[in-house]
Parts: sequence; structure tokens; C-alpha cells
Amino acid sequence: MSAPETNITPTAPAPTRSTAAIYDLGYKRYVGNRVAASARWRVIMRNQLSTAWKGWWRLKFPLGTALMISLVAGAVMYVSSNKLFNAIASKGMGLKFSDGIVPFSMTFFARAGFIFSLTVGASVIASDAQSGGFTFYFARPVRPIDYVLGKFAGLLLATSLIMMAGPLFLAAERLGLAETTSELIDLLPVLGKAAIAGLAGALLYAALPLGFSALANKRRTALALWAGAYLIAGSICSGIGLLTNTPLGALDPPTAITSLTFHLFDVEWKGRSAMVPMPYAIGAILMYVVIGLGLAWWRVNNSRSTGVGGAP
Repeated sequence: MSAPETNITPTAPAPTRSTAAIYDLGYKRYVGNRVAASARWRVIMRNQLSTAWKGWWRLKFPLGTALMISLVAGAVMYVSSNKLFNAIASKGMGLKFSDGIVPFSMTFFARAGFIFSLTVGASVIASDAQSGGFTFYFARPVRPIDYVLGKFAGLLLATSLIMMAGPLFLAAERLGLAETTSELIDLLPVLGKAAIAGLAGALLYAALPLGFSALANKRRTALALWAGAYLIAGSICSGIGLLTNTPLGALDPPTAITSLTFHLFDVEWKGRSAMVPMPYAIGAILMYVVIGLGLAWWRVNNSRSTGVGGAP
């Protein structure tokens, strides 16, 4: 008797488990360092400095120019420190030749500061307006005062390297060339005078170009406005002041800076009749700083109110 047949259906093999990794690409809470609202201007300042340092024609070229001025003036001061040169007083100055190098060098440092204002300072706000940078800034909780303070602080630090570092170096060299301890003590105020003159120049060449950069929506237009005001309008004011013997020359930025420096160092140069009295020079510098910062704040505040997060 044969065994009954049975139908056995083969079972399918069990599916193998996938070993593919699954990555979570969703939202993750930010765990990095957070910048306090009161410190946001410093972030903008650092960004301004790093932007100015890029390339050779922004900060590096005027800074190199200021370095060359310092080295040449320092070499002249060292050579003129011998007794032959010390016995020669410049016409109408009434002081040693080496003592006049520090104040007279400010004229050349001012030119280096103007170069920096052309390559960077006069295009700061206009460049952001042209590239749409305001949208980037004000999409975040950045106040107009943070923007203006950060940009101005960055420009001021960069300009101080040009306008202050060189005069302070020359002043320190003049102290090092003192022949006696009593002469060294008498020359100590030279450091403070050089610092004040350099700081005044740095404030002017940082604030006023920043204000002109707020007057245009394009970088080239802002540069043209600043160059025209500095070279043409300033020269006209200086020329009228020279011809009429009035303090109108204080409206010329380099005349205001050099006049302040000469008064600080007690330089009386009769050939420089365009020199203005010290109160007018200080007043013009302060006025230009206030005007520059005021124009910058007005433009940035207006752009914020009509841009992201503001009224249409």
C-alpha cells in the first residue's frame, strides 16, 4: 500500500534587513556661541576690517604708503640729529630741524589717509546699498546704530594705523635721540601731541568719507562726490582763506589737520599763512565728524525703515 502524496509548497526566503544608514537632515537647534545684542557692532567692525584687508589696493597700499613715510622721515630725523643740523633753524620756525619733522610729517600722513578714504571709506554704505547688503544686515536684529558704530569703528581702527602709528613712531624716535635726561623729560609731551594730532586726523578721515558714502546708491558716485568735495571744494576754501586772510581755510580737511598739528607743536611758519587758528581747526574737525556720522545714521535708518521688517 503506497503512502499518500502531500503537496509541499516551498517557502520564500526571509527578506534580508537593509544596512543602509539613515541620516537626520531635519532642524537642529543651534548650540554655538551667541552674540549679545550689545556686541553686534563689534561683529560688523571685524567684518569691516577683514574686508578692508582683502586685496592690495584697499588698506595695504595706504598702510604701506604710511610705512614708507615713517621710514623716510625717521631716517631724515636720525641724520639731522647731529650738531650741524641742530644748529640750523628752519626759516620762521624757531625750533630744531629734527623737532619739526613730526608735525610736518602729518601733511603726508593725511594724504595716505585720503587714499584709504578713496579705496574703502567713501564706498562703505554705497557698496552695501548697491549689492543689497542692507537686506542681509536688517534681516537680522541689527539696529542702525549697530551698523553705523561697527562700520565707523572698523574705519577708525584702520585709519588710526595710518594717521597715528607713524607720528607716534617718529615721536618715540625723537625721544630716543635726546642727548640728556633733562631733554628727554622735556620732550615727553611730544608723544601726547602726536597721539592727539593722529587721532584727530583718524576721526576726520573715518567719519566724513563714511557720510559721503551714504549720499549715493552706487560706489562710483560716492567716490566721485567725496573726491570732488575734498580736492575741489576744500582747495577753494583754502584758497579763499589764504587770499582773504580768514579762517575759511578750516573747511579744507587737510588744512584743519595740519593747523591743529602745528599749533600743538608750537610751530610758527610764516610761509604757511593759510594756517587757521586752533579753535577754528578743532571746530571744523568736530563739525565734520558729526556731519559724517549724522549722514551715515540718517541713510541707514531710512534704509532699514523702508526695507526688510520696515514699512513699505
